Amino acid sequence: MRTPGFLSFVYVAIGTLFVLFAIFQVQLEGWGFLPIFFLGLAALDYLIAWHFIKKTGKSPTDK
Repeated sequence: MRTPGFLSFVYVAIGTLFVLFAIFQVQLEGWGFLPIFFLGLAALDYLIAWHFIKKTGKSPTDK
């Protein structure tokens, strides 16, 4: 179950949740540390997901 395609989906889903948390936080209290932190975590999750997406098309013999 730990295929790169599945892991990329998980990281995109988590990143999207962090973006939604940031949107809700900005609507409640405005821009501050917490929304920026959430967006930073979302960006990190999207970068990790992109890494796994690139890994999906490669065979084990390709390096």
